[in-house]
Amino acid sequence: MADPIEVPFTRLDVEIPDYKKSDGTKVSQPFSIANHELFRRDTLKSAGEGDGERTDYFKHHLVRIFEATGEPVPYRFIDHHGRKRSMDGGCLKFVGPDGQNVAEFEYENGYIIAVAPKPALLALYSDLSSVATDIEAILQSELIPTEQKQLIDARIGQGKFRTSVMSRWENRCAVTSCDLAAIVRASHILPWRKASNAQRLDPENGLPLVATLDALFDAGLVWFNDRGEMLISQSVLDNQHDVIGKKRTLARQPGERMRQYLAAHRRTYGFEH
Repeated sequence: MADPIEVPFTRLDVEIPDYKKSDGTKVSQPFSIANHELFRRDTLKSAGEGDGERTDYFKHHLVRIFEATGEPVPYRFIDHHGRKRSMDGGCLKFVGPDGQNVAEFEYENGYIIAVAPKPALLALYSDLSSVATDIEAILQSELIPTEQKQLIDARIGQGKFRTSVMSRWENRCAVTSCDLAAIVRASHILPWRKASNAQRLDPENGLPLVATLDALFDAGLVWFNDRGEMLISQSVLDNQHDVIGKKRTLARQPGERMRQYLAAHRRTYGFEH
């Protein structure tokens, strides 16, 4: 069947790994290799709500492509291996305006030709997610203004979240005991993009750290075991350890809930399996 409009395949130098289920089996690809039909918004059909690992894969790689190119992702494209790809109709429906509404469609004569993730989706799946992106996602949420303000304050390490985190550690860095407020930050243990709103506001999911340690911890280059002992990634060379300092243990042992957050932080960065 001939295409109703001319939509070429855009060459993208982005590698898309084949999708496999968690049990290792191959299934139809969310970025299809076999079917390249064009879709109109009203012809997208799929059962269910789109919650699952296949849709998560689609969302993740939609964001990856968008960030790699800086442009809305073409519905049709050629991948890193020279294969022609297009987007699965069900996945499009799940992320689109008639589904979870986390992506915007671009149209030509009523046919979908490109897809752009919205801030809420970028905040969840972006490797480059910024504070500004996360705040925009909060402002676009359906939360009431007081809840939005609480989350925005928590995202920038201020407000009730900071006050509660700091008070638990006597208004000092949890490692160095520095009490210079201007350089001590209330850092989330479980990364923002992986936390629920309740976890984002939980002071047990926070550590007060001086700016250098905060940056290293946030990047997953240092982490803490259940006893509060700091461990350092091999990516940090021995001659760079001076920036961390000599004291490398939390000032007090973490409680049970904080240990759960610390374990989740380690898993996030591949240090606990």
